Amino acid sequence: MKKILSSLLLTSTAMMMFGQVIVSENFSTLTPGNLGTQNSWATSGGAATDYQIATIDAAHGLSLTTTSGNGYVATSNPNNRTAARVTTVVASAANNIVQATADIYTGSSNGAGEYRFVVVGTTGTTTVAIGGFTYNVTTKKLNGLGTFYNASSVPTLYLAVADASAPVFPVNTWVTVSYTYNKTTGAMSWSWPGGGSSVTTDPDQITGMVAKDIYLQNLTATGNTVNNTVGIDNILAQFGNSATLSINDVNTVSANKRSVISIYPNPTSDILNIKTDSKINAVSVFDMTGRKVDVKLNDTQVDVRSLPAGSYLINVETKDGVSTEKFIKK
Repeated sequence: MKKILSSLLLTSTAMMMFGQVIVSENFSTLTPGNLGTQNSWATSGGAATDYQIATIDAAHGLSLTTTSGNGYVATSNPNNRTAARVTTVVASAANNIVQATADIYTGSSNGAGEYRFVVVGTTGTTTVAIGGFTYNVTTKKLNGLGTFYNASSVPTLYLAVADASAPVFPVNTWVTVSYTYNKTTGAMSWSWPGGGSSVTTDPDQITGMVAKDIYLQNLTATGNTVNNTVGIDNILAQFGNSATLSINDVNTVSANKRSVISIYPNPTSDILNIKTDSKINAVSVFDMTGRKVDVKLNDTQVDVRSLPAGSYLINVETKDGVSTEKFIKK
Protein backbone atom coordinates (compact mmCIF):
# COMPACT_ATOMS: atom_id res chain seq x y z
CA MET A 1 0.00 0.00 0.00
CA LYS A 2 2.78 2.41 0.92
CA LYS A 3 4.65 1.82 -2.32
CA ILE A 4 1.53 2.47 -4.39
CA LEU A 5 0.78 5.70 -2.54
CA SER A 6 4.39 6.84 -2.82
CA SER A 7 4.33 6.20 -6.56
CA LEU A 8 1.13 8.17 -6.98
CA LEU A 9 2.55 11.02 -4.91
CA LEU A 10 5.69 11.31 -6.96
CA THR A 11 3.77 11.13 -10.21
CA SER A 12 1.28 13.78 -9.15
CA THR A 13 4.00 16.22 -8.15
CA ALA A 14 5.82 15.69 -11.45
CA MET A 15 9.17 14.93 -9.88
CA MET A 16 11.59 13.22 -12.23
CA MET A 17 13.68 10.58 -10.50
CA PHE A 18 16.81 10.85 -12.60
CA GLY A 19 18.91 12.47 -9.89
CA GLN A 20 21.90 11.11 -7.99
CA VAL A 21 20.36 9.64 -4.83
CA ILE A 22 21.84 10.60 -1.46
CA VAL A 23 19.20 9.09 0.82
CA SER A 24 16.05 7.16 -0.07
CA GLU A 25 14.16 5.91 2.97
CA ASN A 26 10.56 4.84 3.53
CA PHE A 27 11.37 2.58 6.53
CA SER A 28 9.27 -0.26 5.09
CA THR A 29 12.12 -2.81 5.23
CA LEU A 30 13.22 -1.95 8.76
CA THR A 31 12.34 -3.99 11.85
CA PRO A 32 9.63 -2.43 14.04
CA GLY A 33 10.89 -1.17 17.39
CA ASN A 34 14.07 0.75 18.15
CA LEU A 35 15.65 2.39 15.10
CA GLY A 36 19.17 1.74 16.40
CA THR A 37 21.66 1.58 13.54
CA GLN A 38 19.30 0.03 11.01
CA ASN A 39 19.98 1.07 7.41
CA SER A 40 22.99 3.15 8.53
CA TRP A 41 20.98 5.53 10.72
CA ALA A 42 22.70 7.11 13.72
CA THR A 43 21.05 8.70 16.74
CA SER A 44 22.12 11.22 19.36
CA GLY A 45 20.36 12.15 22.60
CA GLY A 46 17.94 10.25 24.78
CA ALA A 47 17.44 6.49 24.86
CA ALA A 48 17.10 3.95 22.06
CA THR A 49 13.36 3.80 22.75
CA ASP A 50 13.00 7.48 21.77
CA TYR A 51 13.51 6.51 18.11
CA GLN A 52 10.84 4.08 16.97
CA ILE A 53 10.02 2.31 13.73
CA ALA A 54 6.25 2.05 13.98
CA THR A 55 3.00 2.26 12.04
CA ILE A 56 1.39 5.69 12.40
CA ASP A 57 -1.36 4.92 9.88
CA ALA A 58 -2.12 2.20 7.37
CA ALA A 59 -1.46 4.42 4.36
CA HIS A 60 2.17 5.04 5.30
CA GLY A 61 2.94 1.71 6.90
CA LEU A 62 6.19 1.81 8.88
CA SER A 63 7.56 5.28 9.63
CA LEU A 64 10.06 6.80 12.05
CA THR A 65 8.89 8.59 15.20
CA THR A 66 11.10 10.49 17.62
CA THR A 67 10.17 11.55 21.14
CA SER A 68 11.85 14.44 22.94
CA GLY A 69 12.49 14.78 26.63
CA ASN A 70 9.95 16.57 28.80
CA GLY A 71 12.03 19.60 29.73
CA TYR A 72 14.39 22.24 28.39
CA VAL A 73 17.94 23.34 29.23
CA ALA A 74 19.54 26.35 27.55
CA THR A 75 22.98 24.75 27.14
CA SER A 76 23.60 21.19 25.88
CA ASN A 77 19.89 20.41 26.13
CA PRO A 78 19.56 16.69 27.07
CA ASN A 79 15.92 16.72 25.91
CA ASN A 80 16.86 17.08 22.22
CA ARG A 81 16.85 14.10 19.86
CA THR A 82 18.68 13.72 16.53
CA ALA A 83 18.56 10.97 13.93
CA ALA A 84 20.98 11.26 11.01
CA ARG A 85 21.91 9.54 7.79
CA VAL A 86 25.57 10.37 7.22
CA THR A 87 26.53 9.59 3.64
CA THR A 88 29.58 9.50 1.41
CA VAL A 89 27.78 10.46 -1.81
CA VAL A 90 29.55 13.23 -3.73
CA ALA A 91 27.72 15.23 -6.38
CA SER A 92 28.97 14.78 -9.91
CA ALA A 93 30.23 17.85 -11.74
CA ALA A 94 26.95 18.19 -13.63
CA ASN A 95 24.76 18.08 -10.49
CA ASN A 96 24.70 21.51 -8.85
CA ILE A 97 21.30 21.23 -7.11
CA VAL A 98 20.35 19.26 -4.01
CA GLN A 99 16.68 18.45 -3.45
CA ALA A 100 15.24 16.88 -0.30
CA THR A 101 11.62 15.80 0.14
CA ALA A 102 9.78 14.07 2.97
CA ASP A 103 6.43 13.50 4.63
CA ILE A 104 6.41 15.08 8.11
CA TYR A 105 3.87 13.93 10.71
CA THR A 106 2.96 16.74 13.11
CA GLY A 107 1.94 14.46 15.99
CA SER A 108 -0.33 15.37 18.89
CA SER A 109 2.15 17.17 21.16
CA ASN A 110 1.22 20.47 22.78
CA GLY A 111 4.59 21.29 24.31
CA ALA A 112 7.23 23.81 23.28
CA GLY A 113 9.75 22.94 20.61
CA GLU A 114 10.31 22.24 16.94
CA TYR A 115 10.96 19.38 14.56
CA ARG A 116 13.57 19.91 11.85
CA PHE A 117 14.20 18.12 8.57
CA VAL A 118 17.48 19.52 7.26
CA VAL A 119 20.22 18.99 4.71
CA VAL A 120 23.57 19.25 6.48
CA GLY A 121 26.83 20.00 4.73
CA THR A 122 29.77 22.37 4.67
CA THR A 123 30.68 25.87 3.57
CA GLY A 124 34.44 25.94 3.39
CA THR A 125 35.54 23.98 6.47
CA THR A 126 32.46 24.89 8.52
CA THR A 127 29.65 22.38 9.04
CA VAL A 128 26.23 23.99 8.61
CA ALA A 129 22.58 23.10 8.24
CA ILE A 130 22.26 24.23 4.62
CA GLY A 131 18.48 24.34 4.71
CA GLY A 132 15.25 22.45 5.14
CA PHE A 133 12.13 22.80 7.27
CA THR A 134 11.05 23.34 10.85
CA TYR A 135 7.64 22.59 12.38
CA ASN A 136 6.80 24.45 15.60
CA VAL A 137 4.80 22.18 17.91
CA THR A 138 3.50 25.18 19.86
CA THR A 139 2.22 27.40 17.04
CA LYS A 140 1.70 24.52 14.54
CA LYS A 141 3.47 26.63 11.90
CA LEU A 142 5.73 25.19 9.22
CA ASN A 143 8.66 27.29 8.07
CA GLY A 144 11.61 27.00 5.77
CA LEU A 145 15.18 27.07 7.04
CA GLY A 146 18.20 28.34 5.14
CA THR A 147 21.76 29.37 5.90
CA PHE A 148 22.74 32.87 4.75
CA TYR A 149 25.46 35.33 5.68
CA ASN A 150 24.61 37.58 8.61
CA ALA A 151 25.72 41.21 8.91
CA SER A 152 29.20 40.03 9.93
CA SER A 153 29.46 37.63 6.96
CA VAL A 154 29.11 34.60 9.23
CA PRO A 155 26.97 31.72 7.88
CA THR A 156 23.80 31.79 10.00
CA LEU A 157 20.62 29.72 9.96
CA TYR A 158 17.50 31.80 9.28
CA LEU A 159 13.78 31.18 9.09
CA ALA A 160 12.72 31.74 5.50
CA VAL A 161 9.22 33.13 5.93
CA ALA A 162 7.76 35.75 8.27
CA ASP A 163 5.49 34.29 10.95
CA ALA A 164 2.42 35.97 9.48
CA SER A 165 2.93 34.12 6.19
CA ALA A 166 3.95 30.73 7.57
CA PRO A 167 1.31 28.03 6.97
CA VAL A 168 -0.39 26.27 9.89
CA PHE A 169 -0.84 22.50 9.92
CA PRO A 170 -2.90 20.91 12.72
CA VAL A 171 -1.95 18.01 14.97
CA ASN A 172 -1.83 14.45 13.61
CA THR A 173 -1.38 15.61 10.02
CA TRP A 174 0.97 14.41 7.28
CA VAL A 175 2.65 17.28 5.41
CA THR A 176 4.71 16.71 2.24
CA VAL A 177 7.61 19.17 1.95
CA SER A 178 10.37 19.77 -0.59
CA TYR A 179 13.56 21.86 -0.30
CA THR A 180 16.13 22.73 -2.98
CA TYR A 181 19.50 24.48 -2.95
CA ASN A 182 21.48 25.51 -6.02
CA LYS A 183 25.17 25.73 -5.08
CA THR A 184 26.04 27.62 -8.27
CA THR A 185 23.69 30.54 -7.63
CA GLY A 186 22.92 30.13 -3.92
CA ALA A 187 19.19 30.07 -4.69
CA MET A 188 16.86 28.15 -2.36
CA SER A 189 13.23 27.10 -2.54
CA TRP A 190 10.75 25.53 -0.16
CA SER A 191 7.37 24.00 -1.03
CA TRP A 192 4.52 22.61 1.06
CA PRO A 193 0.89 21.68 0.34
CA GLY A 194 -0.73 24.68 -1.33
CA GLY A 195 2.26 26.99 -1.33
CA GLY A 196 5.94 27.68 -1.07
CA SER A 197 8.68 30.30 -1.09
CA SER A 198 12.00 30.94 -2.80
CA VAL A 199 15.13 33.08 -2.52
CA THR A 200 16.99 33.77 -5.76
CA THR A 201 18.59 37.23 -5.52
CA ASP A 202 19.34 37.78 -1.83
CA PRO A 203 22.73 39.51 -1.40
CA ASP A 204 23.42 37.31 1.63
CA GLN A 205 22.85 33.97 -0.08
CA ILE A 206 25.84 31.63 -0.07
CA THR A 207 27.17 29.76 -3.08
CA GLY A 208 29.25 26.61 -3.02
CA MET A 209 27.83 24.92 0.07
CA VAL A 210 28.37 21.16 -0.21
CA ALA A 211 25.42 18.96 0.82
CA LYS A 212 26.27 15.69 2.57
CA ASP A 213 23.80 14.34 5.13
CA ILE A 214 20.17 14.33 6.28
CA TYR A 215 19.37 15.23 9.88
CA LEU A 216 16.05 14.87 11.72
CA GLN A 217 15.98 16.92 14.92
CA ASN A 218 13.34 16.97 17.66
CA LEU A 219 14.29 20.03 19.73
CA THR A 220 12.60 21.33 22.87
CA ALA A 221 12.24 25.03 23.62
CA THR A 222 11.88 27.27 26.62
CA GLY A 223 9.03 26.32 28.92
CA ASN A 224 8.61 22.78 27.60
CA THR A 225 7.25 20.26 30.13
CA VAL A 226 6.05 17.38 27.93
CA ASN A 227 7.44 14.74 25.58
CA ASN A 228 6.95 15.86 21.97
CA THR A 229 6.50 13.02 19.48
CA VAL A 230 6.64 13.61 15.73
CA GLY A 231 7.15 11.40 12.70
CA ILE A 232 8.66 11.26 9.23
CA ASP A 233 8.43 9.04 6.16
CA ASN A 234 9.25 8.86 2.44
CA ILE A 235 12.57 10.71 2.62
CA LEU A 236 14.28 11.30 -0.71
CA ALA A 237 17.41 13.44 -1.00
CA GLN A 238 19.22 13.65 -4.32
CA PHE A 239 21.68 15.67 -6.37
CA GLY A 240 20.67 16.81 -9.82
CA ASN A 241 20.37 19.79 -12.12
CA SER A 242 17.65 21.76 -13.85
CA ALA A 243 17.27 19.02 -16.46
CA THR A 244 16.96 16.08 -14.05
CA LEU A 245 15.02 17.63 -11.18
CA SER A 246 11.54 19.11 -11.53
CA ILE A 247 10.46 21.71 -9.01
CA ASN A 248 6.73 22.19 -8.56
CA ASP A 249 4.95 25.35 -9.62
CA VAL A 250 3.45 26.69 -6.39
CA ASN A 251 1.68 29.76 -5.12
CA THR A 252 4.67 31.43 -3.48
CA VAL A 253 4.87 33.90 -0.64
CA SER A 254 7.72 36.36 -0.43
CA ALA A 255 10.71 35.02 1.43
CA ASN A 256 11.45 37.23 4.40
CA LYS A 257 14.26 35.57 6.27
CA ARG A 258 14.57 36.38 9.94
CA SER A 259 17.09 35.36 12.51
CA VAL A 260 16.31 32.53 14.89
CA ILE A 261 15.66 34.03 18.34
CA SER A 262 16.36 32.24 21.62
CA ILE A 263 16.05 33.21 25.28
CA TYR A 264 17.94 31.99 28.36
CA PRO A 265 18.16 30.98 31.14
CA ASN A 266 14.73 29.46 31.33
CA PRO A 267 13.36 29.23 33.98
CA THR A 268 14.83 32.45 35.37
CA SER A 269 14.50 34.34 38.62
CA ASP A 270 15.88 37.71 37.55
CA ILE A 271 17.35 38.37 34.08
CA LEU A 272 16.17 36.89 30.77
CA ASN A 273 18.76 37.11 27.98
CA ILE A 274 17.74 37.36 24.32
CA LYS A 275 20.02 35.93 21.63
CA THR A 276 19.48 37.26 18.11
CA ASP A 277 21.56 38.52 15.19
CA SER A 278 19.17 41.47 14.71
CA LYS A 279 18.78 44.62 16.76
CA ILE A 280 15.95 44.38 19.28
CA ASN A 281 13.47 47.20 18.74
CA ALA A 282 11.04 46.35 21.52
CA VAL A 283 9.85 43.60 23.82
CA SER A 284 6.51 42.98 25.49
CA VAL A 285 5.58 40.36 28.06
CA PHE A 286 2.16 38.86 28.74
CA ASP A 287 0.95 36.49 31.43
CA MET A 288 -1.03 33.40 30.45
CA THR A 289 -4.35 35.28 30.75
CA GLY A 290 -3.23 37.70 28.03
CA ARG A 291 -2.56 40.62 30.37
CA LYS A 292 0.49 42.74 29.54
CA VAL A 293 2.98 43.10 32.38
CA ASP A 294 5.75 45.65 32.88
CA VAL A 295 9.39 44.69 32.37
CA LYS A 296 12.61 46.60 31.72
CA LEU A 297 14.72 46.02 28.59
CA ASN A 298 18.45 46.79 28.70
CA ASP A 299 20.07 45.98 25.35
CA THR A 300 19.53 42.19 25.12
CA GLN A 301 18.53 41.66 28.75
CA VAL A 302 15.04 41.75 30.21
CA ASP A 303 14.63 42.35 33.94
CA VAL A 304 11.79 40.12 35.17
CA ARG A 305 12.50 40.28 38.90
CA SER A 306 9.25 42.11 39.60
CA LEU A 307 7.08 39.41 38.04
CA PRO A 308 5.27 36.83 40.17
CA ALA A 309 6.34 33.23 39.65
CA GLY A 310 4.61 31.58 36.70
CA SER A 311 4.60 31.18 32.91
CA TYR A 312 4.79 34.12 30.49
CA LEU A 313 5.01 34.91 26.77
CA ILE A 314 7.58 37.40 25.51
CA ASN A 315 7.26 39.12 22.13
CA VAL A 316 10.61 40.19 20.66
CA GLU A 317 10.39 42.74 17.84
CA THR A 318 13.27 43.15 15.36
CA LYS A 319 13.50 44.41 11.80
CA ASP A 320 12.60 40.87 10.74
CA GLY A 321 9.26 40.88 12.57
CA VAL A 322 7.95 39.67 15.92
CA SER A 323 8.88 36.36 17.53
CA THR A 324 7.07 34.89 20.53
CA GLU A 325 8.73 32.69 23.14
CA LYS A 326 7.49 31.17 26.38
CA PHE A 327 9.44 31.45 29.63
CA ILE A 328 9.01 30.59 33.29
CA LYS A 329 9.68 33.01 36.15
CA LYS A 330 10.84 31.18 39.27
